[in-house]
Amino acid sequence: MDQFGRIKGKEKKTLSGFSIDKEEALTELALSIKLFERKDQKKKKSFLESLQNKNKQDADIAPNWDYMKNTNLEYINIHLRWANKNIKTINGVPIKHAKVALMGLKAFLNSINPNKPNLEHPYIRDCYEESKKIYKDLPKAPTEVREYFTPGKHQDPFAGVRGEDIYKKFNDLRKDKLKTLEELDYAFEFLDQLSTPKLKREKKYLKRKPKNLSFTFKTSEKYLDIHFWWVGEIISSIENVEIGRARLALASLKNFVSSIDLEAPNLENENVKKIYDITKERHKPGKNLNSRPETRSENEGGYSYWSYRTHRWVVGRYDKKLKQFLAPQKGL
Repeated sequence: MDQFGRIKGKEKKTLSGFSIDKEEALTELALSIKLFERKDQKKKKSFLESLQNKNKQDADIAPNWDYMKNTNLEYINIHLRWANKNIKTINGVPIKHAKVALMGLKAFLNSINPNKPNLEHPYIRDCYEESKKIYKDLPKAPTEVREYFTPGKHQDPFAGVRGEDIYKKFNDLRKDKLKTLEELDYAFEFLDQLSTPKLKREKKYLKRKPKNLSFTFKTSEKYLDIHFWWVGEIISSIENVEIGRARLALASLKNFVSSIDLEAPNLENENVKKIYDITKERHKPGKNLNSRPETRSENEGGYSYWSYRTHRWVVGRYDKKLKQFLAPQKGL
């Protein structure tokens, strides 16, 4: 007699630690979606019913989303989770877009092949490496250079949903992008002034030259050199452009700068990578003479590091009470 009632376990070939983590990730997500859908369907309960259900309500915590503080329950943070850890988070998602992002997570997790995962996708590789930490028998991931997430090339776990940039006051890439767009707007204004006689032009356009334009010839305003300028550096230029076509070139340049994704910039694009590196170098801490040596970058003997998630330098601080420098935290 079979003590187990002819019940057989699954073959380990189809039940690796990675496949188990996928099952758990989908289970967590199913609960998160259920709780999200329930939040709008809550009915008014009596005081007694509320007391009876209090413990049950307290236990209903969605693993894959949580409300943003001080947003009147109008925005949430959404997490791609794997092996009980947050792999990727988008902050400040409006409630009206949250369901799309959660269903995007479901499609993404379902698309992962546990037997042959696509480790070229940076987030799938992150998931695999988390599983590998727990299940040592999993094969080692290839040692190729890790790819950056590239919209269009890699499946977006959040179905293209973006949250509010809560780091916008700190995001160095955003600061430089805004400054570049301001200069491009000034270049358009300057170009418009060229159709006006010099004596009638506004003084500010006579005193200040645009960063994105220069005259090809010293004695003529009919031909212009157009520059892709990014906070102090010229990335590329085209020369000897007729004034009638200069506006088209500037418009194309502005469209390119406007299209740069501040949350997930496409670093495989040569020009985007150039401006990204310029921004990173330009904002590097510890350059001033009165800067504390601890604020320098890690490769220069300090503690500061560049965050590829918030695109800024993360710097520690000096605690006057403790009389010591506190290094910045990592992995937040």
